[in-house]
Amino acid sequence: MCIRDRPVPVPRPAGSAQLSTLRVRDVDWVALDIEATGVAWGHDRIVEIGAARFRITREGHVVPGARFDVLVDPGLPIPAVVARITGLDDAAVAGAPPIQDVWARFDDFLGEAFVLAHGARSDLAWLGSEALRTNARPLRANFFCTLELSRRAVHKAPRYTLEALAQHLGLASDEAPFHRALADALHTRNLFARCVQNLGADTLADLGLERSLPWPGPEVYAVRVPERLRRLEPLIGAQTRCHITYRGGSAGREPRPITPLGFFAHEGVPYLRAWCHLDDSAKSFRCDRVLSVHND
Repeated sequence: MCIRDRPVPVPRPAGSAQLSTLRVRDVDWVALDIEATGVAWGHDRIVEIGAARFRITREGHVVPGARFDVLVDPGLPIPAVVARITGLDDAAVAGAPPIQDVWARFDDFLGEAFVLAHGARSDLAWLGSEALRTNARPLRANFFCTLELSRRAVHKAPRYTLEALAQHLGLASDEAPFHRALADALHTRNLFARCVQNLGADTLADLGLERSLPWPGPEVYAVRVPERLRRLEPLIGAQTRCHITYRGGSAGREPRPITPLGFFAHEGVPYLRAWCHLDDSAKSFRCDRVLSVHND
């Protein structure tokens, strides 16, 4: 397991009866984004949190509010592949506070607002893994996903990543480049406003936001790495490139050059997260489909 199996008090998500009749314009919203040292929660750690409070008018326009923008010392080296995407390296977070020194202030900023994140289950997994690691209390806020919402509200988008949607809808701006936490939070805010407009939504039920996402428990992070893949663990620590043979995907069974980033679990299935040099992007590989590992 990547994290100690320690019980954490889990708040009950707000029920559909409480949420369905709330009007969108009466809610305090917070758009959120997180950057981390990699892509495997429970192994990697948060390096930046960006959040922006706002309200929505009757017409679906944004009324901006306070912002939260903080760098976090992850206590781990930031891999070069992550630094290249985000612009955040070890020097950028030198002297920044650790997550446990930021947590209470972040919780106060969120309060009991309704939090929006693009791919919110991932953001919740990051926050939950850090709470579990540091024995911090779960956040009080309700969480909702703009990725799921956008699939209802935005038709025929080429892709449903945050960047692709912002460009498809003409929401991208010079104020907010992509792949930094606060910038992506602002894009998430603007995407949400457009979804409200597209659906003509008055209540949360009109948006399909009838139940907040649950806070993840310890079982989410339990990873049972197959014995044959344990040789990857020192390569992960050293960020060392290797090759894997994988059953599945478009590349067939040709050896794939990767930099392994970490192991994580999704619905109980262990995955290897790695930077795939064939596609120059981060990918997830089911551990039971990794047939062999070869050093470079």
